[in-house]
Amino acid sequence: MNSTYTNFLRTMALVVAGTMLPVSKGLEAILGKAASGVLEARTMSTSKYKNTPAIINEAYNDTLAAKSNDTLETQVLYLYDYLQRRDVITATEHLSFYVYDIAKSHVVADINIDTQRMAASLIKPFVMAAAYDKRNQGQISSSQWKRMQKDLTAMIQLSDNPATNRVIDSVGGVRAVQQYIDRTKLFSKTKIVEKIPVDERTYKNRTSAHDLNILLNQIYRRRLVSAATSAEMLGILRGYHNSRIDEVALPHPGVKGLAGKTGFVYGLNGESTIIIYENKAGQERPFIFTALLEDRAKPYSRRTPAQAEAWGKTQSEIIRKIFELTISYYQSEMVDQYRNRSQRVERVAAMIHSYQERPDFITRATKRGKEYMGIIKEAARENNLEWEDLYSQLFVESAFQPRARSSTGPRGIAQFTAAAAKDMGLKVGKGVDERLHPRKAIFAAARLLRGHQDYFLEKYNNNPYVARDNALAAYQLGRLGIIRGLDQERETSYWQLRDNTTENKEYVSRVLAVRKILFGI
Repeated sequence: MNSTYTNFLRTMALVVAGTMLPVSKGLEAILGKAASGVLEARTMSTSKYKNTPAIINEAYNDTLAAKSNDTLETQVLYLYDYLQRRDVITATEHLSFYVYDIAKSHVVADINIDTQRMAASLIKPFVMAAAYDKRNQGQISSSQWKRMQKDLTAMIQLSDNPATNRVIDSVGGVRAVQQYIDRTKLFSKTKIVEKIPVDERTYKNRTSAHDLNILLNQIYRRRLVSAATSAEMLGILRGYHNSRIDEVALPHPGVKGLAGKTGFVYGLNGESTIIIYENKAGQERPFIFTALLEDRAKPYSRRTPAQAEAWGKTQSEIIRKIFELTISYYQSEMVDQYRNRSQRVERVAAMIHSYQERPDFITRATKRGKEYMGIIKEAARENNLEWEDLYSQLFVESAFQPRARSSTGPRGIAQFTAAAAKDMGLKVGKGVDERLHPRKAIFAAARLLRGHQDYFLEKYNNNPYVARDNALAAYQLGRLGIIRGLDQERETSYWQLRDNTTENKEYVSRVLAVRKILFGI
Protein backbone atom coordinates (compact mmCIF):
# COMPACT_ATOMS: atom_id res chain seq x y z
CA MET A 1 0.00 0.00 0.00
CA ASN A 2 1.28 3.45 -0.87
CA SER A 3 1.76 6.43 1.41
CA THR A 4 -1.55 8.01 0.34
CA TYR A 5 -3.45 4.94 1.47
CA THR A 6 -1.53 4.78 4.74
CA ASN A 7 -2.29 8.45 5.38
CA PHE A 8 -5.97 7.80 4.69
CA LEU A 9 -6.05 4.98 7.23
CA ARG A 10 -4.26 7.07 9.83
CA THR A 11 -6.69 9.94 9.23
CA MET A 12 -9.67 7.61 9.65
CA ALA A 13 -8.25 6.28 12.88
CA LEU A 14 -7.58 9.75 14.24
CA VAL A 15 -11.20 10.66 13.57
CA VAL A 16 -12.29 7.98 16.03
CA ALA A 17 -9.53 8.68 18.55
CA GLY A 18 -10.65 10.35 21.78
CA THR A 19 -8.88 11.85 24.73
CA MET A 20 -8.50 10.23 28.12
CA LEU A 21 -11.91 9.69 29.66
CA PRO A 22 -12.85 9.67 33.36
CA VAL A 23 -13.30 6.38 35.14
CA SER A 24 -16.03 4.25 33.55
CA LYS A 25 -19.52 4.52 34.91
CA GLY A 26 -20.08 1.83 37.51
CA LEU A 27 -16.41 1.15 38.18
CA GLU A 28 -16.34 3.46 41.18
CA ALA A 29 -19.36 1.73 42.66
CA ILE A 30 -17.75 -1.66 42.12
CA LEU A 31 -14.67 -0.46 43.96
CA GLY A 32 -16.72 1.22 46.67
CA LYS A 33 -15.35 4.70 45.97
CA ALA A 34 -16.83 8.16 46.34
CA ALA A 35 -16.33 11.30 44.28
CA SER A 36 -14.48 10.83 41.00
CA GLY A 37 -12.43 14.00 41.40
CA VAL A 38 -11.02 12.80 44.70
CA LEU A 39 -10.34 9.39 43.21
CA GLU A 40 -8.54 10.81 40.20
CA ALA A 41 -6.32 12.98 42.35
CA ARG A 42 -5.55 10.08 44.64
CA THR A 43 -4.88 7.77 41.69
CA MET A 44 -2.63 10.13 39.81
CA SER A 45 -0.53 10.72 42.88
CA THR A 46 0.61 7.11 42.60
CA SER A 47 3.92 7.36 40.72
CA LYS A 48 3.41 4.26 38.58
CA TYR A 49 0.28 5.70 37.01
CA LYS A 50 1.21 9.38 36.87
CA ASN A 51 2.06 9.47 33.17
CA THR A 52 -0.04 6.51 32.12
CA PRO A 53 -2.75 8.39 30.15
CA ALA A 54 -0.14 10.13 28.01
CA ILE A 55 1.74 6.88 27.40
CA ILE A 56 -1.45 5.09 26.32
CA ASN A 57 -2.19 7.88 23.86
CA GLU A 58 1.40 7.70 22.58
CA ALA A 59 1.01 3.96 22.09
CA TYR A 60 -2.22 4.46 20.18
CA ASN A 61 -0.78 7.14 17.90
CA ASP A 62 2.38 5.11 17.30
CA THR A 63 0.23 2.13 16.34
CA LEU A 64 -1.59 4.25 13.77
CA ALA A 65 1.68 5.52 12.35
CA ALA A 66 3.29 2.10 12.07
CA LYS A 67 0.48 -0.41 11.54
CA SER A 68 -2.66 1.27 10.21
CA ASN A 69 -2.62 -0.78 7.01
CA ASP A 70 -2.14 -4.10 8.82
CA THR A 71 -4.66 -6.52 10.27
CA LEU A 72 -6.53 -5.54 13.41
CA GLU A 73 -4.83 -8.34 15.28
CA THR A 74 -1.41 -6.97 14.31
CA GLN A 75 -2.41 -3.47 15.41
CA VAL A 76 -3.63 -4.61 18.83
CA LEU A 77 -0.53 -6.70 19.47
CA TYR A 78 1.65 -3.74 18.51
CA LEU A 79 -0.24 -1.49 20.94
CA TYR A 80 0.05 -4.09 23.68
CA ASP A 81 3.77 -4.58 23.11
CA TYR A 82 4.35 -0.82 23.20
CA LEU A 83 2.59 -0.59 26.57
CA GLN A 84 4.62 -3.49 27.90
CA ARG A 85 7.86 -1.81 26.86
CA ARG A 86 6.75 1.34 28.67
CA ASP A 87 5.81 -0.64 31.82
CA VAL A 88 2.14 0.29 31.61
CA ILE A 89 1.43 -3.43 31.22
CA THR A 90 3.48 -5.78 33.37
CA ALA A 91 4.83 -9.23 32.56
CA THR A 92 2.04 -10.86 34.60
CA GLU A 93 -0.76 -9.15 32.66
CA HIS A 94 -2.26 -10.92 29.67
CA LEU A 95 -4.79 -10.12 26.96
CA SER A 96 -7.62 -12.04 25.33
CA PHE A 97 -9.12 -10.24 22.34
CA TYR A 98 -11.82 -11.33 19.92
CA VAL A 99 -13.74 -9.49 17.21
CA TYR A 100 -16.34 -11.49 15.32
CA ASP A 101 -18.36 -10.12 12.41
CA ILE A 102 -21.85 -11.52 12.93
CA ALA A 103 -23.22 -10.42 9.55
CA LYS A 104 -20.45 -12.16 7.58
CA SER A 105 -19.67 -14.99 10.04
CA HIS A 106 -16.09 -13.82 9.92
CA VAL A 107 -13.38 -13.86 12.58
CA VAL A 108 -11.82 -10.41 12.33
CA ALA A 109 -9.22 -10.84 15.08
CA ASP A 110 -8.46 -13.43 17.75
CA ILE A 111 -5.79 -13.38 20.45
CA ASN A 112 -5.78 -16.01 23.22
CA ILE A 113 -9.51 -16.50 22.80
CA ASP A 114 -9.61 -19.95 24.38
CA THR A 115 -7.51 -19.07 27.42
CA GLN A 116 -9.52 -19.28 30.63
CA ARG A 117 -9.74 -15.94 32.43
CA MET A 118 -11.25 -14.80 35.68
CA ALA A 119 -14.87 -14.01 34.88
CA ALA A 120 -15.92 -11.47 37.52
CA SER A 121 -19.29 -10.03 36.42
CA LEU A 122 -18.90 -11.48 32.92
CA ILE A 123 -20.40 -14.65 34.39
CA LYS A 124 -23.76 -12.91 34.75
CA PRO A 125 -25.04 -13.35 31.16
CA PHE A 126 -24.53 -17.12 31.58
CA VAL A 127 -26.54 -16.98 34.81
CA MET A 128 -29.27 -15.08 32.95
CA ALA A 129 -29.40 -17.77 30.26
CA ALA A 130 -29.68 -20.50 32.90
CA ALA A 131 -32.59 -18.65 34.53
CA TYR A 132 -34.45 -18.26 31.24
CA ASP A 133 -33.87 -21.92 30.44
CA LYS A 134 -35.43 -22.95 33.77
CA ARG A 135 -38.41 -20.69 33.13
CA ASN A 136 -38.93 -22.17 29.67
CA GLN A 137 -38.94 -25.64 31.19
CA GLY A 138 -41.84 -24.58 33.39
CA GLN A 139 -39.85 -24.89 36.62
CA ILE A 140 -40.43 -21.30 37.75
CA SER A 141 -43.89 -20.00 38.64
CA SER A 142 -45.20 -16.80 37.09
CA SER A 143 -45.13 -14.95 40.41
CA GLN A 144 -41.57 -16.07 41.08
CA TRP A 145 -40.58 -15.05 37.56
CA LYS A 146 -41.89 -11.53 38.06
CA ARG A 147 -39.57 -11.12 41.02
CA MET A 148 -36.70 -12.70 39.11
CA GLN A 149 -37.15 -10.32 36.16
CA LYS A 150 -36.30 -7.37 38.38
CA ASP A 151 -33.21 -9.17 39.64
CA LEU A 152 -32.18 -10.17 36.12
CA THR A 153 -32.37 -6.57 34.96
CA ALA A 154 -30.44 -5.32 37.99
CA MET A 155 -27.86 -8.10 37.58
CA ILE A 156 -27.05 -7.21 33.95
CA GLN A 157 -27.76 -3.51 33.69
CA LEU A 158 -26.54 -2.39 37.12
CA SER A 159 -24.16 -5.28 37.84
CA ASP A 160 -26.03 -5.81 41.12
CA ASN A 161 -24.26 -8.64 42.98
CA PRO A 162 -26.97 -9.42 45.57
CA ALA A 163 -29.45 -9.65 42.70
CA THR A 164 -27.07 -12.06 40.95
CA ASN A 165 -26.91 -14.32 43.98
CA ARG A 166 -30.71 -14.36 44.26
CA VAL A 167 -30.99 -15.40 40.61
CA ILE A 168 -28.42 -18.16 41.15
CA ASP A 169 -30.42 -19.40 44.15
CA SER A 170 -33.64 -19.34 42.11
CA VAL A 171 -32.03 -21.45 39.41
CA GLY A 172 -30.96 -23.98 42.06
CA GLY A 173 -27.47 -22.83 43.02
CA VAL A 174 -24.14 -22.66 41.24
CA ARG A 175 -24.23 -26.37 40.42
CA ALA A 176 -27.54 -25.96 38.58
CA VAL A 177 -26.14 -23.00 36.62
CA GLN A 178 -23.08 -25.04 35.65
CA GLN A 179 -25.26 -27.97 34.65
CA TYR A 180 -27.10 -25.72 32.22
CA ILE A 181 -23.81 -24.45 30.79
CA ASP A 182 -22.56 -28.01 30.32
CA ARG A 183 -25.86 -29.18 28.83
CA THR A 184 -25.68 -26.63 26.00
CA LYS A 185 -22.37 -28.14 24.80
CA LEU A 186 -21.45 -24.64 23.63
CA PHE A 187 -19.12 -23.34 26.31
CA SER A 188 -15.93 -25.27 26.98
CA LYS A 189 -14.10 -22.83 29.27
CA THR A 190 -16.86 -21.35 31.42
CA LYS A 191 -16.96 -22.64 34.99
CA ILE A 192 -19.17 -21.25 37.78
CA VAL A 193 -18.14 -22.52 41.19
CA GLU A 194 -19.11 -19.68 43.53
CA LYS A 195 -21.67 -16.96 44.09
CA ILE A 196 -20.49 -13.37 44.43
CA PRO A 197 -18.86 -13.04 47.90
CA VAL A 198 -19.94 -10.30 50.27
CA ASP A 199 -16.65 -8.45 49.70
CA GLU A 200 -17.31 -8.77 45.90
CA ARG A 201 -13.89 -10.35 45.33
CA THR A 202 -14.93 -13.19 43.06
CA TYR A 203 -11.84 -14.90 41.65
CA LYS A 204 -12.85 -18.54 41.15
CA ASN A 205 -15.35 -18.33 38.30
CA ARG A 206 -13.86 -18.66 34.84
CA THR A 207 -14.74 -17.97 31.22
CA SER A 208 -13.00 -17.18 27.91
CA ALA A 209 -13.30 -14.66 25.13
CA HIS A 210 -14.46 -17.45 22.84
CA ASP A 211 -17.23 -18.57 25.18
CA LEU A 212 -18.42 -14.99 25.62
CA ASN A 213 -18.49 -14.57 21.85
CA ILE A 214 -20.48 -17.76 21.40
CA LEU A 215 -22.98 -16.65 24.04
CA LEU A 216 -23.59 -13.23 22.47
CA ASN A 217 -23.65 -14.64 18.95
CA GLN A 218 -26.26 -17.25 19.92
CA ILE A 219 -28.38 -14.60 21.63
CA TYR A 220 -28.16 -12.20 18.67
CA ARG A 221 -29.08 -14.95 16.22
CA ARG A 222 -32.05 -15.96 18.44
CA ARG A 223 -30.64 -19.43 19.05
CA LEU A 224 -30.12 -19.57 22.82
CA VAL A 225 -32.91 -21.25 24.81
CA SER A 226 -35.52 -20.07 22.26
CA ALA A 227 -35.95 -17.32 19.69
CA ALA A 228 -38.31 -15.32 21.89
CA THR A 229 -36.14 -15.81 24.96
CA SER A 230 -33.02 -14.70 23.08
CA ALA A 231 -34.85 -11.53 22.06
CA GLU A 232 -35.72 -10.85 25.71
CA MET A 233 -32.13 -11.41 26.83
CA LEU A 234 -30.81 -9.17 24.07
CA GLY A 235 -33.14 -6.44 25.26
CA ILE A 236 -31.74 -6.69 28.79
CA LEU A 237 -28.16 -6.69 27.53
CA ARG A 238 -28.82 -3.54 25.51
CA GLY A 239 -29.52 -1.68 28.73
CA TYR A 240 -26.23 -2.28 30.53
CA HIS A 241 -24.94 0.93 32.09
CA ASN A 242 -21.32 0.29 33.06
CA SER A 243 -19.67 -0.06 29.66
CA ARG A 244 -15.99 0.82 29.35
CA ILE A 245 -16.41 1.87 25.72
CA ASP A 246 -19.85 3.45 25.29
CA GLU A 247 -18.58 7.02 25.60
CA VAL A 248 -16.16 6.50 22.71
CA ALA A 249 -18.42 4.15 20.73
CA LEU A 250 -21.84 5.78 20.64
CA PRO A 251 -20.79 9.15 19.15
CA HIS A 252 -19.83 7.42 15.89
CA PRO A 253 -22.56 7.67 13.23
CA GLY A 254 -22.43 3.97 12.39
CA VAL A 255 -22.74 2.74 15.97
CA LYS A 256 -26.42 2.36 16.79
CA GLY A 257 -26.12 0.66 20.16
CA LEU A 258 -24.32 -1.80 22.42
CA ALA A 259 -25.57 -4.98 24.05
CA GLY A 260 -23.27 -6.79 26.44
CA LYS A 261 -21.60 -6.88 29.83
CA THR A 262 -18.48 -5.76 31.64
CA GLY A 263 -16.54 -7.44 34.38
CA PHE A 264 -14.15 -6.07 36.98
CA VAL A 265 -12.30 -7.43 39.95
CA TYR A 266 -8.77 -6.56 41.00
CA GLY A 267 -6.96 -8.77 38.49
CA LEU A 268 -9.53 -8.77 35.66
CA ASN A 269 -11.04 -5.97 33.63
CA GLY A 270 -13.05 -6.85 30.57
CA GLU A 271 -15.91 -6.13 28.26
CA SER A 272 -17.82 -8.33 25.85
CA THR A 273 -20.48 -6.62 23.79
CA ILE A 274 -22.39 -6.69 20.54
CA ILE A 275 -21.74 -3.51 18.59
CA ILE A 276 -24.87 -2.68 16.62
CA TYR A 277 -23.09 -1.17 13.62
CA GLU A 278 -24.36 0.12 10.30
CA ASN A 279 -21.95 0.91 7.48
CA LYS A 280 -22.07 3.86 5.11
CA ALA A 281 -24.33 1.99 2.69
CA GLY A 282 -26.89 1.51 5.46
CA GLN A 283 -26.15 -2.21 5.73
CA GLU A 284 -26.27 -3.77 9.17
CA ARG A 285 -22.84 -5.10 10.14
CA PRO A 286 -23.09 -6.05 13.83
CA PHE A 287 -19.95 -7.44 15.40
CA ILE A 288 -18.92 -8.76 18.79
CA PHE A 289 -16.09 -7.01 20.62
CA THR A 290 -14.43 -8.80 23.53
CA ALA A 291 -11.35 -7.56 25.39
CA LEU A 292 -10.18 -9.17 28.62
CA LEU A 293 -7.13 -7.91 30.52
CA GLU A 294 -6.06 -10.25 33.32
CA ASP A 295 -3.31 -10.25 35.95
CA ARG A 296 -3.55 -13.37 38.11
CA ALA A 297 -0.91 -11.99 40.47
CA LYS A 298 -3.15 -9.10 41.49
CA PRO A 299 -5.61 -10.96 43.75
CA TYR A 300 -2.74 -12.15 45.95
CA SER A 301 -0.85 -8.85 46.11
CA ARG A 302 -1.08 -6.13 48.71
CA ARG A 303 -2.67 -2.95 47.43
CA THR A 304 -4.37 0.19 48.60
CA PRO A 305 -7.84 1.14 47.34
CA ALA A 306 -6.19 3.91 45.32
CA GLN A 307 -3.88 1.40 43.61
CA ALA A 308 -6.82 -0.84 42.75
CA GLU A 309 -8.68 2.13 41.32
CA ALA A 310 -5.63 3.21 39.30
CA TRP A 311 -5.20 -0.25 37.82
CA GLY A 312 -8.87 -0.41 36.88
CA LYS A 313 -8.74 3.00 35.20
CA THR A 314 -5.63 2.06 33.24
CA GLN A 315 -7.10 -1.18 31.94
CA SER A 316 -10.35 0.58 31.03
CA GLU A 317 -8.44 3.13 28.97
CA ILE A 318 -6.50 0.38 27.21
CA ILE A 319 -9.79 -1.34 26.36
CA ARG A 320 -11.09 1.93 24.96
CA LYS A 321 -8.01 2.35 22.75
CA ILE A 322 -8.39 -1.22 21.52
CA PHE A 323 -11.99 -0.43 20.64
CA GLU A 324 -10.93 2.74 18.82
CA LEU A 325 -8.59 0.65 16.67
CA THR A 326 -11.48 -1.72 16.02
CA ILE A 327 -14.05 0.88 14.99
CA SER A 328 -11.45 2.57 12.79
CA TYR A 329 -10.80 -0.79 11.15
CA TYR A 330 -14.50 -1.04 10.32
CA GLN A 331 -15.01 2.55 9.23
CA SER A 332 -11.97 2.49 6.93
CA GLU A 333 -13.32 -0.80 5.49
CA MET A 334 -10.09 -2.60 6.25
CA VAL A 335 -12.27 -5.35 7.69
CA ASP A 336 -13.41 -6.16 4.15
CA GLN A 337 -10.01 -5.57 2.61
CA TYR A 338 -8.66 -8.44 4.69
CA ARG A 339 -11.74 -10.65 4.41
CA ASN A 340 -10.97 -13.17 1.66
CA ARG A 341 -7.83 -11.19 0.91
CA SER A 342 -5.97 -14.27 -0.28
CA GLN A 343 -8.50 -14.78 -3.08
CA ARG A 344 -8.03 -11.20 -4.27
CA VAL A 345 -4.25 -11.56 -4.21
CA GLU A 346 -4.51 -14.82 -6.15
CA ARG A 347 -6.74 -13.23 -8.80
CA VAL A 348 -4.31 -10.39 -9.42
CA ALA A 349 -1.32 -12.75 -9.35
CA ALA A 350 -2.96 -14.96 -11.96
CA MET A 351 -3.38 -11.97 -14.27
CA ILE A 352 0.21 -10.87 -13.70
CA HIS A 353 1.33 -14.35 -14.75
CA SER A 354 -0.94 -14.23 -17.81
CA TYR A 355 0.53 -10.92 -18.99
CA GLN A 356 4.09 -11.97 -18.27
CA GLU A 357 3.61 -14.87 -20.67
CA ARG A 358 3.00 -12.25 -23.42
CA PRO A 359 6.05 -9.96 -23.22
CA ASP A 360 5.79 -8.91 -26.88
CA PHE A 361 2.21 -7.71 -26.35
CA ILE A 362 3.25 -5.64 -23.33
CA THR A 363 6.16 -4.13 -25.26
CA ARG A 364 3.97 -3.12 -28.21
CA ALA A 365 1.21 -1.71 -26.01
CA THR A 366 3.56 0.35 -23.83
CA LYS A 367 5.29 1.68 -26.93
CA ARG A 368 1.92 2.94 -28.24
CA GLY A 369 1.07 4.21 -24.76
CA LYS A 370 4.01 6.63 -24.74
CA GLU A 371 2.22 8.74 -27.35
CA TYR A 372 -0.71 9.31 -24.97
CA MET A 373 1.17 9.57 -21.68
CA GLY A 374 0.91 13.36 -21.52
CA ILE A 375 -2.82 13.35 -22.26
CA ILE A 376 -3.42 10.64 -19.67
CA LYS A 377 -1.56 12.55 -16.97
CA GLU A 378 -3.40 15.76 -17.83
CA ALA A 379 -6.82 14.05 -17.77
CA ALA A 380 -6.01 12.29 -14.50
CA ARG A 381 -4.82 15.51 -12.88
CA GLU A 382 -7.92 17.40 -13.99
CA ASN A 383 -10.19 14.69 -12.56
CA ASN A 384 -8.21 14.00 -9.39
CA LEU A 385 -7.25 10.47 -10.40
CA GLU A 386 -4.04 8.50 -10.03
CA TRP A 387 -2.65 8.61 -13.55
CA GLU A 388 -1.27 5.09 -13.19
CA ASP A 389 -4.83 3.83 -12.66
CA LEU A 390 -6.14 5.58 -15.78
CA TYR A 391 -3.15 4.45 -17.83
CA SER A 392 -3.55 0.81 -16.71
CA GLN A 393 -7.28 0.87 -17.42
CA LEU A 394 -6.77 2.14 -20.99
CA PHE A 395 -4.05 -0.49 -21.45
CA VAL A 396 -6.62 -3.19 -20.61
CA GLU A 397 -9.39 -1.58 -22.67
CA SER A 398 -7.56 -1.15 -25.97
CA ALA A 399 -3.81 -1.54 -25.53
CA PHE A 400 -3.75 2.13 -26.68
CA GLN A 401 -5.15 1.39 -30.14
CA PRO A 402 -7.17 4.51 -30.98
CA ARG A 403 -9.33 2.73 -33.56
CA ALA A 404 -9.87 -0.48 -31.64
CA ARG A 405 -13.28 -2.01 -32.23
CA SER A 406 -15.11 -4.69 -30.27
CA SER A 407 -17.55 -7.08 -31.89
CA THR A 408 -20.13 -6.02 -29.28
CA GLY A 409 -19.98 -2.32 -30.23
CA PRO A 410 -17.45 -0.42 -28.05
CA ARG A 411 -14.86 1.57 -30.02
CA GLY A 412 -11.75 3.64 -29.57
CA ILE A 413 -8.94 3.90 -27.08
CA ALA A 414 -11.42 3.98 -24.14
CA GLN A 415 -13.83 1.40 -25.64
CA PHE A 416 -17.02 3.40 -25.17
CA THR A 417 -20.36 2.12 -26.40
CA ALA A 418 -22.27 4.70 -28.43
CA ALA A 419 -24.70 5.31 -25.58
CA ALA A 420 -21.95 5.69 -22.95
CA ALA A 421 -20.00 8.02 -25.21
CA LYS A 422 -23.02 10.28 -25.66
CA ASP A 423 -23.60 10.29 -21.89
CA MET A 424 -20.05 11.59 -21.48
CA GLY A 425 -20.53 14.37 -24.04
CA LEU A 426 -18.90 12.73 -27.04
CA LYS A 427 -20.49 13.13 -30.45
CA VAL A 428 -21.45 9.87 -32.16
CA GLY A 429 -23.40 9.65 -35.44
CA LYS A 430 -23.94 11.55 -38.70
CA GLY A 431 -20.44 10.96 -39.95
CA VAL A 432 -18.72 11.81 -36.65
CA ASP A 433 -17.46 9.48 -33.92
CA GLU A 434 -15.45 11.19 -31.21
CA ARG A 435 -14.75 7.82 -29.58
CA LEU A 436 -11.97 7.62 -32.18
CA HIS A 437 -10.50 10.96 -31.06
CA PRO A 438 -7.90 9.86 -28.46
CA ARG A 439 -7.73 13.06 -26.45
CA LYS A 440 -11.50 13.48 -26.19
CA ALA A 441 -11.99 9.80 -25.41
CA ILE A 442 -9.30 9.76 -22.72
CA PHE A 443 -10.75 12.82 -21.00
CA ALA A 444 -14.24 11.26 -21.19
CA ALA A 445 -12.91 8.04 -19.65
CA ALA A 446 -11.34 10.04 -16.82
CA ARG A 447 -14.61 11.90 -16.18
CA LEU A 448 -16.56 8.66 -16.14
CA LEU A 449 -14.14 6.98 -13.76
CA ARG A 450 -14.19 10.06 -11.49
CA GLY A 451 -17.98 10.06 -11.52
CA HIS A 452 -18.11 6.42 -10.51
CA GLN A 453 -15.62 6.97 -7.69
CA ASP A 454 -17.51 9.99 -6.38
CA TYR A 455 -20.74 8.02 -6.37
CA PHE A 456 -19.31 5.11 -4.41
CA LEU A 457 -17.57 7.45 -1.98
CA GLU A 458 -20.88 9.19 -1.35
CA LYS A 459 -23.09 6.10 -1.05
CA TYR A 460 -20.94 3.12 -0.10
CA ASN A 461 -17.33 3.76 0.80
CA ASN A 462 -15.13 5.74 3.15
CA ASN A 463 -12.05 4.06 1.71
CA PRO A 464 -11.02 5.71 -1.59
CA TYR A 465 -9.23 2.57 -2.77
CA VAL A 466 -12.31 0.40 -2.33
CA ALA A 467 -14.27 3.10 -4.20
CA ARG A 468 -11.65 3.08 -6.96
CA ASP A 469 -11.95 -0.67 -7.48
CA ASN A 470 -15.74 -0.38 -7.47
CA ALA A 471 -15.43 2.39 -10.06
CA LEU A 472 -13.19 0.30 -12.29
CA ALA A 473 -15.67 -2.56 -12.11
CA ALA A 474 -18.51 -0.15 -12.91
CA TYR A 475 -16.61 1.13 -15.97
CA GLN A 476 -16.69 -2.37 -17.42
CA LEU A 477 -20.11 -3.61 -16.26
CA GLY A 478 -21.99 -0.36 -15.75
CA ARG A 479 -22.67 1.37 -12.44
CA LEU A 480 -26.13 -0.11 -12.04
CA GLY A 481 -24.74 -3.61 -12.41
CA ILE A 482 -22.26 -3.10 -9.56
CA ILE A 483 -24.86 -1.34 -7.39
CA ARG A 484 -27.28 -4.21 -7.91
CA GLY A 485 -24.65 -6.73 -6.89
CA LEU A 486 -23.57 -4.79 -3.80
CA ASP A 487 -27.15 -4.29 -2.63
CA GLN A 488 -28.26 -7.87 -3.27
CA GLU A 489 -25.26 -9.37 -1.47
CA ARG A 490 -25.12 -6.62 1.17
CA GLU A 491 -21.51 -5.76 0.42
CA THR A 492 -19.61 -2.53 -0.16
CA SER A 493 -16.69 -3.92 -2.17
CA TYR A 494 -16.71 -5.38 -5.66
CA TRP A 495 -14.15 -7.93 -4.49
CA GLN A 496 -16.69 -9.58 -2.18
CA LEU A 497 -19.30 -10.20 -4.88
CA ARG A 498 -19.93 -13.89 -5.48
CA ASP A 499 -22.60 -13.62 -8.18
CA ASN A 500 -20.72 -11.67 -10.83
CA THR A 501 -19.79 -12.14 -14.48
CA THR A 502 -16.48 -13.84 -15.24
CA GLU A 503 -15.41 -10.90 -17.40
CA ASN A 504 -16.09 -8.39 -14.63
CA LYS A 505 -14.34 -10.56 -12.04
CA GLU A 506 -11.25 -10.53 -14.24
CA TYR A 507 -11.41 -6.88 -15.30
CA VAL A 508 -10.23 -5.12 -12.15
CA SER A 509 -7.64 -7.85 -11.61
CA ARG A 510 -6.26 -7.12 -15.08
CA VAL A 511 -6.04 -3.38 -14.43
CA LEU A 512 -4.25 -3.91 -11.12
CA ALA A 513 -1.96 -6.52 -12.67
CA VAL A 514 -0.89 -4.08 -15.40
CA ARG A 515 -0.30 -1.38 -12.81
CA LYS A 516 1.87 -3.75 -10.81
CA ILE A 517 3.89 -4.90 -13.83
CA LEU A 518 4.47 -1.43 -15.27
CA PHE A 519 4.69 0.73 -12.15
CA GLY A 520 5.37 -1.67 -9.31
CA ILE A 521 2.37 -0.44 -7.28
